[in-house]
Amino acid sequence: MEVWDGTRVPKSLAGQPWEAVIHLAGAGIADRRWTEAYKQTLWESRVESTRTVVEWLHHYAPNARLLSVSAIGYYGSTLSQSELTESGPAGKDFLAGLAQAWEAEAHKAPGPLVIFRLGVVLSPHGGAWPKLRQGFRLGVGTYAAPGQQGFSWVHIEDVVRAFSWALETSREGIYNLTAPQPVSARQFAVAVQRLFGGWVLLPIPEVPLRWVLGEMAVTLTRGAYVRPARLLAEGFTFRYPTVEAALRQLLGRP
Repeated sequence: MEVWDGTRVPKSLAGQPWEAVIHLAGAGIADRRWTEAYKQTLWESRVESTRTVVEWLHHYAPNARLLSVSAIGYYGSTLSQSELTESGPAGKDFLAGLAQAWEAEAHKAPGPLVIFRLGVVLSPHGGAWPKLRQGFRLGVGTYAAPGQQGFSWVHIEDVVRAFSWALETSREGIYNLTAPQPVSARQFAVAVQRLFGGWVLLPIPEVPLRWVLGEMAVTLTRGAYVRPARLLAEGFTFRYPTVEAALRQLLGRP
């Protein structure tokens, strides 16, 4: 297996009869504080790497399908409780601009294109879930105030299944890849608390979050209620449609 750096595709991949390319690259949004340098890293790891893949496709695999990811950050982060589908307007904050530029590069692909706008992916192997459950193990659960902000999530198994479905059925276009039942930040915390049996659930005020996290705090204090309208309309079925079902699988509970 060869590893690429996001700027040059390994030469050994050229000349192969590629039918599809899946592009998932991107530095972690919540991995560190958003300094100007890290915001540039977030940008380059998504926008520039997608440009590199698309240029490679033009030269070596113009007929191959491109399955790329974006994020529900496309819609912006707010306190609105209105549900958003694929036809929803783009937001105006940093993550929205990043997602728009990311998708614009993918749209330059020469062949068929699918873009999945991912919600928060819940996986037992890393990502957001280990951070989300930390306090609950000690009996004290938390959530970012005010609590009504949307938390649109998806189980990792459904992410993999959606990619397979898109390949097998030759889909094209933009799809929200989130579970069909988004919840609020507080509702998610309550669901986790119920399974852990914790006895305290505390909101974390926005001001200290901004002190600690800076601009990145918006990923916790604001959100969006995103619905996978196209996936549902076209017959995709979720293995974990509810947050309770997803959490039970993550915790190994029947």
